[in-house]
Amino acid sequence: MAWLDFLKNGNELTELLIEGTNPYGNCLLKQVDVDTLRDHIAPEDQVLAYVLGRVTLAGRGLWVLTDSQLLISESDSDKRVHAYKLQDISAAECVKGKYGYTLRIVGMGQQRSVYGASAQFATVFYRALAQKAPCTPIHKPTALHASDLAEVVQHFGDAALRLQPMKAMNSQAVARISELAHAA
Repeated sequence: MAWLDFLKNGNELTELLIEGTNPYGNCLLKQVDVDTLRDHIAPEDQVLAYVLGRVTLAGRGLWVLTDSQLLISESDSDKRVHAYKLQDISAAECVKGKYGYTLRIVGMGQQRSVYGASAQFATVFYRALAQKAPCTPIHKPTALHASDLAEVVQHFGDAALRLQPMKAMNSQAVARISELAHAA
């Protein structure tokens, strides 16, 4: 089965191992991601940020942060979503490593992690999480440029609009996402 997984994800894994970057770490959400997560977001919540990466022995990983919870999807083929209330997260860390950024959380007695996240998405995501949950300082932070921040705001705004289509994406929501990105 591992051989089939390599054939499916070989190019991505090769680039991740050789170049040290995840080619899909700073992409817009796929429609399957939106369909999987949409029902798990409360109407009163606002989507703040997301990060894409890899999960060990599972494949592609997606973390979505809202005002009150962290939603984790650990595989394209598995539609299961792990939801953690932010007050249930007891620890979090963000570490720059050989294959991009690794984010880890401990919540409800479980540890979850995602690696290969892009620098700009991970930095802004983690800063937003740090406002809501106990987080250690980022290990080896990366300075973000104006173009990085503009890309993050555009991607996070798109995710908020697509994940909550019935909620009008007003200027306050975009301003909040932009403020989070610039604070990073």
